[in-house]
Amino acid sequence: MVDWYSILIKYGVAIPNEEQIIIHCPFHEDRRESCSINLDKGVWICFAGCGQGGLKYFIKKYTGKSWEELNEDFQVQTYDLDFNWFDEVSDNEQADTVSVPEVTLDIEDNHWIYNRGFSYESILKWGCKTNKYGDFMIPVEDMDSNVKGWITRRRSAIPKYLFTKGFSKSKVLFGINQLYNTDMLYIVEGALDCMWLNQHGYSSVAVLGASISKNQINLLSKLNPSEVVLALDNDEAGARGIEKATVDMKDRFL
Repeated sequence: MVDWYSILIKYGVAIPNEEQIIIHCPFHEDRRESCSINLDKGVWICFAGCGQGGLKYFIKKYTGKSWEELNEDFQVQTYDLDFNWFDEVSDNEQADTVSVPEVTLDIEDNHWIYNRGFSYESILKWGCKTNKYGDFMIPVEDMDSNVKGWITRRRSAIPKYLFTKGFSKSKVLFGINQLYNTDMLYIVEGALDCMWLNQHGYSSVAVLGASISKNQINLLSKLNPSEVVLALDNDEAGARGIEKATVDMKDRFL
C-alpha cells in the first residue's frame, strides 16, 4: 500500500495524517477548505472545479514535474491513474433503490431556492424537499420514476453537494423521467441546471459531474435524440469533460 501521507509531506503538502481530509486547495485562491484528499484510496477532488484524480496527478500538478521525473522519484516504471474515480463506478457496484432520508420537510414559501428563480410548480414537479438545516433536497429517479438516491444541495457549506450512501451517480441520468421531447437534448452537469432548463421548456438531463460514464452514454442511446448539446460547466473540469465526451460519443451522436 502506498504511503501517500509521507509522499505528500515530502513534496511540501502540509496535511494531517488522517484517511480523509479537506484542505485549502493549492490550485486557486481558497477562502475555505474545498479540496478533499483520501489517503487510503489515493485520490483527490477540488469541489471548486480545479480538478480530480489520483494523488500522483495531484503531485504533478502541484510540483510541475513531468511523469518521467515522478516515476523516477517513485521508483516505478508504470502507474495506473484513474482520473474518473469520483464519477465512474465499476460494473460490479450496486445501485439499489435508496429510501427517502429519515427527516425531510416540504419546501417553505420563503426557502432560499426560490431566490434562484425556480417556480413553486417546478419544485413540486421534481418532488424536492428540505431538512431541518434548510438544505435543498432533490430525489434522483430512473426512467421509470423509481427513486435511486437523493442529492442534498447545501446553501453555504463545503462540499455543497451530498449524495445518499450507496447511490451510484454514473448509472443514472438525472431528469430522464421528465423528458417530453428528445429532438434536441441538452446535457448538463448539475441537477439544478437540468431543472432550470426544464422549467423554461428545454429537454435536458444531468450527468451529476463533469464526466459522462459509459452507462450514461448507453442510457442516452435509448433516448435516441436527434441532436445532443454538451453544455457542461464553463471551467477546466467542464472543458475536459466535453473533450472526453466528444471522443466517447462521436460514433453514436456526433
